[in-house]
Amino acid sequence: MTKHSEAPHDLAHEVRVDHAEITWIVSKRGAAMRARDADWLAARYVPGAPVVGPVPPVTRLADPARDAVTIWGWFELLQGRIRWSVQVESVRLMGDLAECRTLERVSYRVLGGRRLHLVLRATIGLRREADRWRIAHEVAVEA
Repeated sequence: MTKHSEAPHDLAHEVRVDHAEITWIVSKRGAAMRARDADWLAARYVPGAPVVGPVPPVTRLADPARDAVTIWGWFELLQGRIRWSVQVESVRLMGDLAECRTLERVSYRVLGGRRLHLVLRATIGLRREADRWRIAHEVAVEA
């Protein structure tokens, strides 16, 4: 085989790997919320990534992705289990950029409050940096 004939196979393989990695990161984000893993969450965002949404550690206004200490602070305000499921609806690759759309079901109880149940549609922008996909921005709205 010539190098030219191998290129499409290599590209297709790279696309499948990128798609799988992005799907894993976005799905693992929900598992990290359930596990209260602030360190993992903070490490997966580009520093200062704008995040907009109706639930902490995201805020209703554009807010840079927070550090692990801030996310831990939010987890300490919660009582009982966090439920967070993520259904990846689409992944679009554009070189070193990607966009992932999800449907997420979220349930948690703030200390002294009632349990909140939300269904969110999220658009998550990712950027490849040093061969690692990281979340560059995120927007979630109630579905």
